[in-house]
Amino acid sequence: MRKAKKIKGLLIDLDGTVYRGKSPIKGAKAFIEKLITSQTPFLFLTNNSMRSHQEVQAFLEKEHHILVDPERVYSSVDALVYALKDAYHQVNHQQAAYIIGSEILKKSVSDLGFELRTNIDQQIDLVVVGLNQSVFYDQLAQAAIAVQRGADFYLTNPDIQFPDERGFVPGAGSLGRMISEVSRTRPMVCGKPEKLIMSGALAKLGLQVDEVAMLGDNLTTDILAANRMDMPAILIETGVHHKEDLEHFSGRPDYIVKDYEELGKLWQEISDFT
Repeated sequence: MRKAKKIKGLLIDLDGTVYRGKSPIKGAKAFIEKLITSQTPFLFLTNNSMRSHQEVQAFLEKEHHILVDPERVYSSVDALVYALKDAYHQVNHQQAAYIIGSEILKKSVSDLGFELRTNIDQQIDLVVVGLNQSVFYDQLAQAAIAVQRGADFYLTNPDIQFPDERGFVPGAGSLGRMISEVSRTRPMVCGKPEKLIMSGALAKLGLQVDEVAMLGDNLTTDILAANRMDMPAILIETGVHHKEDLEHFSGRPDYIVKDYEELGKLWQEISDFT
């Protein structure tokens, strides 16, 4: 197992790592404050395509008293924008997009220069699917048809489900899988565990892959994403997975810590900052 040497930056998962819903995780706030004080480059990495940077910042401040700049947030929407800038270089005003997702997702694509359309009888160059908790059958049908007609197909994140107070409910990945099965086309996936979100975050930090570690609680998203990039990975046992889960999942952390007390000790050993 490869061990990291002198880490300069950190990518940090949110739910299950920094907090559990509205419940704080002991030590997380103090650790983040230490990163800020030591001027360590870091980003919060999230698959959530529903919240803007400002909304994430407001949630952290209101519910967990964690004060950070909104630019510390890097989401699957940011990864999508990063990918589209690379794929389209320069968007002309004739290029149109059909989007299923949040208002922040729609605005982000529109800001790149795409015309947003709700009728696929017109030319559609791009289909983007994110989580929409009020989606209609016709929207899914139109997206599938547009992809069959040749539109590029992007999915914000592959999460099939996520929890609410009643149980598990469909995530963006469920909507994307439906359209993919119907159109027989695989989407370009932006969020964890795919490389795209990691590459975009590294570009924003301005650091190399071996200079940054991924901190997360989920072997199948956070840790696997780091593995695919050959990035040092730290599993913190405050959320979904623990070391006994290693035999059941493919994600392989370089380090495992029980909590933020252990993380603090590890961080002193592996980072450029103390």
